[in-house]
Amino acid sequence: MKPSFVLSTLLAALSFAGAAHAVPATAPHAAACVAALKANEVGLIATLKAGAPVESELLKVVRSGIAIIGTQYLAGLRESEARPLLEAAEKDFEALPRSAAVSRQAQCLQEGQALYKNASPIEQNLITSAAQRRIQKRLKKAA
Repeated sequence: MKPSFVLSTLLAALSFAGAAHAVPATAPHAAACVAALKANEVGLIATLKAGAPVESELLKVVRSGIAIIGTQYLAGLRESEARPLLEAAEKDFEALPRSAAVSRQAQCLQEGQALYKNASPIEQNLITSAAQRRIQKRLKKAA
């Protein structure tokens, strides 16, 4: 299944459910958070592959990123606009000192978890399902 189809389906369901969330302040802020969470995800995947029990933390991180992405798309941001923002944010994140990177990851995780927590049960189910699919895909890639 194409990622854009999955995202479109998720966003349509979120729109239909009448999602009313606090959207991260700006699209660049959301991109910075998604970049930070993706970096955290990569580290957690490696840790999980090494045998550490980090499944629940990994799920929280991925769900948070998906919640942030979803709110931005609901606010009108489209993939053609989001992709360059994310690429720039990933470069910026890589250049951060370790302490600033860890701080950003913690802040963004908190924002994403708040968005997830404020979502309806249907939205939470959709976000969790998308997160689980992403994790499985990443684990297969890492194998």
